[in-house]
Amino acid sequence: MPGGVCTSDDSTSFEDLAIYGTTAVIAMGLSIILAMQLDGVSRRFLSPTSLLAKRMDAATCSAGGVCTSDSTSFEDLAIYGTTAVVAMGLSTILAMQLDGVSRWFLSPTSLLAKRRREYRYAVEQGSEYTALMIRQHVGGGKGLYDPKTESVVWAKIGSSDTEEMDTLLSEIMDSKKATPVIVAIEQDLEDDNNPNDYHLFLAFPPANAGVSTPAAPNLYQKVRVPLVAFCEKLAKAFKDQMTSTALCFVADASSGMGAEMLTDVVKDCNHGVATISNPAWMTTLALIVSKNTQKITTQQFETIIFALCRLDAFRVRESVGVSRTVLFSLPGQACVPRLLPLIQKVFVHERHLFVYDGCCHSVEYGLGMIKKYGSSYRQKASKEEWELVSETPTVISATIPMAPLRHIRALPGTLANLNSSQASIVEAWMASVDMFLDMKSKEKKNFYTPFVCRAGFLMKRSGIGNGDGSDVSGLALKNVLEFISGSKSRALPEEVLEAAQSSLKRKRSEFEDAVQSNKLSPDEKILIEKSVFTHKSILIGEKTLLDTVQPKEDWSLKAAKKLKSCMCCLEPGQGDDEDESDDDGEGKGETTENARSETDQSNAGRSKYVDGKAQFAFDPTMFSK
Repeated sequence: MPGGVCTSDDSTSFEDLAIYGTTAVIAMGLSIILAMQLDGVSRRFLSPTSLLAKRMDAATCSAGGVCTSDSTSFEDLAIYGTTAVVAMGLSTILAMQLDGVSRWFLSPTSLLAKRRREYRYAVEQGSEYTALMIRQHVGGGKGLYDPKTESVVWAKIGSSDTEEMDTLLSEIMDSKKATPVIVAIEQDLEDDNNPNDYHLFLAFPPANAGVSTPAAPNLYQKVRVPLVAFCEKLAKAFKDQMTSTALCFVADASSGMGAEMLTDVVKDCNHGVATISNPAWMTTLALIVSKNTQKITTQQFETIIFALCRLDAFRVRESVGVSRTVLFSLPGQACVPRLLPLIQKVFVHERHLFVYDGCCHSVEYGLGMIKKYGSSYRQKASKEEWELVSETPTVISATIPMAPLRHIRALPGTLANLNSSQASIVEAWMASVDMFLDMKSKEKKNFYTPFVCRAGFLMKRSGIGNGDGSDVSGLALKNVLEFISGSKSRALPEEVLEAAQSSLKRKRSEFEDAVQSNKLSPDEKILIEKSVFTHKSILIGEKTLLDTVQPKEDWSLKAAKKLKSCMCCLEPGQGDDEDESDDDGEGKGETTENARSETDQSNAGRSKYVDGKAQFAFDPTMFSK
């Protein structure tokens, strides 16, 4: 981070592996060469003939009277010995950066602590690099952008500049003008008065670009405002604004596969839903939430989330059509634990969708992304277009955990059996599902009633949920599109469904190809399932999460469970009966923001975590077949 000191490197990237490995080999080779200069070492490893030749060479002086080697002198022994120890120490330190070496020598707890430091460093550096690419985009593109002028091109508004902030707000809320893009949320270390305060960096598109954000790079008008103070004013302005546009938030636990699939399908079917995928500012905010060195309160974070989501939704207003909906995809499963509770709190009446896949499937897809894009945090967009440049790369946000699971004591031991890439994806997936379960346990208080979408239905996998192996992907797709667009009571046009089916078919083929060369072996699956099973509320295999929407014409967000035994013993179809609830999310969002209910019901939900002794080793009421 700005002003920080790098304490670790992205040791899992191919480039760094090569650097570490090469340096370690050179250092070890040097130490061996130096050690061989010691006569005692030479006697153990050299043949008698070679040893004698070495000794004779050491005793021979050059014609000028200067000895070329005197390996037996005390001074040289000290020099050789010290240099050898230093070289061997260096090689050991470098070798320990390799995860495979660390797994041999570190305890499971120390290994996981080391990995988590590397995870955090990679996410922070990735976030900074993405922000740099965004700055380049609004600075005219690669050919025009000059980072040396960054400090002077931003108009700076302080917390006390109330009049200037009000003027800026009036310009933002003018629907006839283009809305600014969010460039970054950062500290400004060059600010002598408040170097530690966070600021919001906004950029206005050129006046001749129209209302929509131009795709190509351009020279934007740039302004820096205080994060908390400005977002409080911005939130109030949006709360006072009447809107008929609903928001739909997609949280992911499938290494990004489910969220990407749904977002692309929604784009391709063109049914009036605008999309905002993996916004980089959300990843930055998740990082700030995780460390919060400036003591920003939870209420202030909620205000920031509300203001910036509404600002981004307002920015894409020209893309909103008949469905009157903006679809937000949270940046990968890693951000879900940090952001979902805040988003649910401030957007309680909007639509929420949780898409998930089995852990092994998620690991395979995550490994496929790492193989394709590499694990370096320096990820560049495939095209220099705003929609792509402003995204957090999924290979970072879906495969690197940001919310460590510290309450599971057995987890370090099981993750130590996995390589670094597998372990990071498993922990990120578990953290996302853990937050889902935690929020569902409090749903009578927080009113969290999402559309729970099993990616396996869309991926056309047999034997999941329906039990008979029939293909339910078409029906599952129709159900989720009805929820996203808020049109359960209105039939989707035939052309929309056909376009959606065609898009899903293409995406399914892409995802299948991505995992084909990264299939886990049976032994690797067992090790991953052991890690997942340390969380006593997450069932392994092809079980489904609580309230997973079953593909039906008359689907429901809630399902009643008729449990008489452990879910492992239930016959296919049991526990799928729906209760009287038919909340489908239709019509949500068509109110003023001040209409949010203040009702605070008592939390009657019981804990989903059990000790595995007096009860089942997992909570069967959290799952259905």
